[in-house]
Amino acid sequence: MLLLYSIAFGLVIGRAAGGRFWALADIRIRWWPLALGGLVFQLLLFGPLLSDRVGHAGPALYVASSALVFLAMLRNLGLPGFPLLALGAALNMLVIVANGGTMPSDPGAWELVGGVAAVPITSFTNSSLIGAGTVLPWLGDVFALPRPVPLANVFSIGDVLIGLGAAWCVIRSMIVPSVARWAGPADPPLVAR
Repeated sequence: MLLLYSIAFGLVIGRAAGGRFWALADIRIRWWPLALGGLVFQLLLFGPLLSDRVGHAGPALYVASSALVFLAMLRNLGLPGFPLLALGAALNMLVIVANGGTMPSDPGAWELVGGVAAVPITSFTNSSLIGAGTVLPWLGDVFALPRPVPLANVFSIGDVLIGLGAAWCVIRSMIVPSVARWAGPADPPLVAR
């Protein structure tokens, strides 16, 4: 949810700096179907269609779908903000994999969000509470957007970097459209034959 705020922030700052919304249409993200497929699968994984059915395979499916999104990010490191996006995603993947496929989260952060120091109960969740056996707890969801903020949720330092990268991509692309046209090598010049 922090990502939505970051994109909105980028749009406001980009416009205030004289950027144009239409310039965002020039962004060319390579391997976008791979990233979109991973994200859509995650929506299904945490939704009612699959969450009751995944059982013990849930963490592995979550890590695999996150890896697809991460591969697409790496393919686009030439775009503004994508190095920060990839760093944030790498930190999140590191702590998730180190903790058996779940993101450790601070009970106090959950208390700020929902009034209870516990992960909300669902059939499948990618969160677990930080405890004595948690690996790299400081990389987990230790921050909170508390209620009554819309879309209140817990988030990590990796999520902060992802948000900063997304905001920078939007701002830079709005202000200097030619910078964000393609994540790969420059197009070869047209040669008359």
